[in-house]
Amino acid sequence: MEIAPAALPKRIVRVLVRGCGLLCGIGGCLAEYLLRRLGGQLREQTRIEVLHRWSRRTLPRMGIRVEVTGAPQVAGLIASNHLSYLDILVYSAVAPCAFVAKREVRAWPAVGWIATLAGTIYVDRSRRSETHTIQPEIQSALAGGLRLFLFPEGTSSDGSRVLPFHSSLFQPAVDQQAPVSAASIEYAIPDGVAAAEACYFGTMKLFPHLTNLLGKHSVIARVNFSSKSFLFTDRKQASLKMHEEVERLRFSSMELLQ
Repeated sequence: MEIAPAALPKRIVRVLVRGCGLLCGIGGCLAEYLLRRLGGQLREQTRIEVLHRWSRRTLPRMGIRVEVTGAPQVAGLIASNHLSYLDILVYSAVAPCAFVAKREVRAWPAVGWIATLAGTIYVDRSRRSETHTIQPEIQSALAGGLRLFLFPEGTSSDGSRVLPFHSSLFQPAVDQQAPVSAASIEYAIPDGVAAAEACYFGTMKLFPHLTNLLGKHSVIARVNFSSKSFLFTDRKQASLKMHEEVERLRFSSMELLQ
């Protein structure tokens, strides 16, 4: 996308100011994790509360406004579509929560570091046995009363549709008889194209993508939570029903963003 010469200075200022805000947020979050670890206070609930607090502070500094419809369930599994590295920060800003995410997130600079310290459970989708290996971790989080977000698509996308859900990671919720609900996330960029400039997927490179995003006039993250939660006795049934629910919420959010 070409940038008019007259708009360039303002854009550069936005990138610099918001970049500094992001770095301050990352630094503050990492420092608090370190201090709490040294003090022996880094319990699971503390981890997600630290991420919640710093996500709420950092997103406005990045020019990102979060709009929420509904409220997340207090505990249990929440299935959502997955669009960007921003998803973790946005959901964390809404409420203290933990995540089940693809292994690649761990390697993302800054976001990956913080997500790891917050206790994110990582899954390697290239290894089918991996989903069974991490199920005890998911069960433990659910048994501990955590609010756990799951991205069942297994990867991020451009948001044009909700990709098929992998059913295996619903099994711990089935075994624990933990409530399962749905959420959707969408982005809007008034002076850009969200599918290419907020969504992060495929072979995109993080630094150019983030720099471009920080230069935008504003970014809106729209989160929509289902008012219903479900108990399932079959993981495939859970996968199909949650896919249906996320699609329904996504269409509702898209209407609000238009």
